[in-house]
Parts: sequence; structure tokens; C-alpha cells
Amino acid sequence: MSQPSVVLPGIAPLSEWSDFYDQLATDFDLRIDAAGPHFGDEVLLDILADSADVATLVGARDRYVWPTRHDLRRIPIGKPTLAYPLSLILPRANPHPGLRAVIDHCASLTPLPATTWRPSWVPTR
Repeated sequence: MSQPSVVLPGIAPLSEWSDFYDQLATDFDLRIDAAGPHFGDEVLLDILADSADVATLVGARDRYVWPTRHDLRRIPIGKPTLAYPLSLILPRANPHPGLRAVIDHCASLTPLPATTWRPSWVPTR
């Protein structure tokens, strides 16, 4: 049986997302297929349903409508937990008034577990 592909279409080359998935693939011996544009969730779900050796990564808080005809399964990944590296850049002068709600929301989230995998270029705190 061939090594399964993790399909993640639309990752721009030389972006932080590309760097993240390149290191993830190296560290865990995965094959990441980022080719082509992302034509939407419905197309991605069709691709997953039509192949026995294709998967994708979906966040725990992502909301997908899982068509029952596809018989797809969602399998949690833990130990290590995967977390996308995100940054919130705040302007020093004249910040948008809506940013306070975003900052408060992020601060209210449960901290990541100690077993979270991070690429080598993401600082730990």
C-alpha cells in the first residue's frame, strides 16, 4: 500500500503555511499534497470520499457539513497536538476598535497542551 497523502490544496509556496507543512511532513514522514487551488470544501470532501489513501487536516473548531453519503470519519490527533502558528499584529497608532474583541477572544481560549508540536522556527513560551 502506498503512503497516504494529506491533501491541503492552495498552500502558497514560500509562505509560513508552506514552511509549517514542510516541517510537519519531514518530522512525521508524511506526504503533503498542496497542489492546485482550493475549489471549496465540497470538492475537498468529494476527493476524500473517492479515495482510500487520501486524508486532510481539519481543526477541532472547524465546522463542516459531512455528507452522510460520503461515510467520512474525523479522527482527533493528539500527543502531539498540532497547532497552526498564528500571529496577531497590532498597530501602535490608531488601532481598529474591533481588535479588542479579537484579543479578548484569543486570551479566553484554553492554552495549548505541553505536548503541542511546533515547527522549530516557532518560539515556545
